[in-house]
Amino acid sequence: MSKNKKLSLSSDSTEKFIYKPKDLIWAKMKGFTPWPGMIVEPPLDLLSQQRRANTKCVFFFGSRNFAWIEEHNIKPFEGPWKDELAKVSKPAAFRHAMADIDKYVDNPTEIDGQIDVSCGMGNHATEADFDKIRDGLDSDENPDAAAVASDTNNGVVPHVVGSPDDESEVPPLASGNNADAVAGATSPVVSTTPTAKSQVKRTPKAKSSAAVAVSSKQANKAASAKSAAAQKRRVSSHLTPTGPLGSSGKRGRRVASGDVDQYESPGGDYDGASSSSLAARARIDTETFLGTLTKRAPNAIALLDRPVVTRPETKTIDMNSRSNTLADRDIVASDQIFGFLGLGMMGSTIVKDLIYTGHKVVVWNRTIDKCQPFVEAGAEVKDTPMDVVEAADIIFCCVSDPKGAKDLVFGNCGVLQLKDLRNKAYVEMSTIDPDTSLDIGEGIKQCNGRYLEAQIHGSRQEAAEGMLIILAGGDRSVFEECHSCFKTIAKNTFFLGTDVGNACKVNLILQTILGVSLVGLAEALALADRFSISLNDIIDIFDLTSMKSPLLLAKGKEMAKGDFNPQQPLSHMQRDLRLVLNMAENLDQSMPVTSITNEVFKHTKRLGYSEHDSSAVFVRSRF
Repeated sequence: MSKNKKLSLSSDSTEKFIYKPKDLIWAKMKGFTPWPGMIVEPPLDLLSQQRRANTKCVFFFGSRNFAWIEEHNIKPFEGPWKDELAKVSKPAAFRHAMADIDKYVDNPTEIDGQIDVSCGMGNHATEADFDKIRDGLDSDENPDAAAVASDTNNGVVPHVVGSPDDESEVPPLASGNNADAVAGATSPVVSTTPTAKSQVKRTPKAKSSAAVAVSSKQANKAASAKSAAAQKRRVSSHLTPTGPLGSSGKRGRRVASGDVDQYESPGGDYDGASSSSLAARARIDTETFLGTLTKRAPNAIALLDRPVVTRPETKTIDMNSRSNTLADRDIVASDQIFGFLGLGMMGSTIVKDLIYTGHKVVVWNRTIDKCQPFVEAGAEVKDTPMDVVEAADIIFCCVSDPKGAKDLVFGNCGVLQLKDLRNKAYVEMSTIDPDTSLDIGEGIKQCNGRYLEAQIHGSRQEAAEGMLIILAGGDRSVFEECHSCFKTIAKNTFFLGTDVGNACKVNLILQTILGVSLVGLAEALALADRFSISLNDIIDIFDLTSMKSPLLLAKGKEMAKGDFNPQQPLSHMQRDLRLVLNMAENLDQSMPVTSITNEVFKHTKRLGYSEHDSSAVFVRSRF
């Protein structure tokens, strides 16, 4: 524990205390009498709370909860004040706390286990562990540091709570000139407090006048400096300049070689084989020291401790399953050949339904392995998007973002590599912005093709059940020719006019309503969780109100269960909000709530939930 964390606990300004984990103490909270407790490592939820400087995490017996307590409100459990603070006239809760601490003293296993679970300290080194290693290294490499610190503190004696008061063993000093040098360095350190305890044994010196003492001291320092310089030159010729624990400055350097620790110090050459050196000095095991640092490294900042977010499993599409809703529909498949570019979450579900209803389908995907189930079901696979355009009459595209949609049209081996698109139609089903849709439409028309934007609104589950909503705009004849396909995958289809871009605008507006609603739902349930109110009860009551909607009820249940299996990936929702804000920026339309909603989704992506369902925004709202 560093010296700047010492605390004065009594009227005697010459006495200071150092508190470390597992120290039994008295702690006083505002509005309560002094209560028995114990210093512990803070649990992660307590780390997120604001706290003042010079505070300790205290575990209170009886209630068995945690709190930050300022150091001036803490006293050691054992002391002259114990009898007064432990009077039996206190309330029953206090007597229960005293019985609890007595139980801990007799058998600490139960409470220690509870603390370890709360603090999550079972698998990594703590700050206290690191302090012990660091303090041990300081005391080993510089045994006079404690004595010098005592002198600079005007004789104030640091007491470690719970540590024995007996003086620790000090190794004998080396004989000869080195001993004189060390003695000369330590002789000015004199305790001015009667209770001060010497940290180092000193060699008796003959009485002399002040002038003689000063000159002798200067001579010893000069001799020590010369000896150090010579020894440094000798050692540097056969020791590694920097080792795994090497350090520079006043401490000197330590090099690990096999089982023998060698020390380079201004006072001389110390190694494990020298009988005239400080062989009795306590050593730090190199492997233990490095092992502790290695364990602690991932948790250097405890506030950043997070559970590892596992990536959701990519489910293989089941080509044998059939939707009851789709089976009940009377669908007559078109005689035309339909191409499909992109077999992602939505695209693969749509293609499966088209094959099931008897449509002829030619497919392409960046990852060719995803095409195999569709080949077995009767689809044909092509190597490039241009090959699909050559083989099909109407080409659907369903990819993840506007950039991907443009690449498939204007890129290498793309749609427009086939210069003449006469008698062919291109249907853009990707969620894109109006400007991108206009660019694609112009490119298709310049090659004599027809263009239709058909935005799909819904989730993967709704696509599997054929319950999507289609928002179309562009060439009316293409819309009519795609009627059997739209009837297969959607419950409602809207043609919003021949102006390209209208369907994209309507779809993004609907996504804005969905995104803002999800964040509002997530924050409301997070507040209920902080109040320890059952989330299932909130959802059941919400189902009885006029605010209910099937989507919000489904998302609320997912939040309550922590089940974020992607129906609509969170990254897609954040993409849609970004497109909305860009569209609003071009119109100078203020959308502050949507902007904040977008930031919430961006933060959730940073937490590792990009590929989870959009309901995972609840995780960010909780913390």
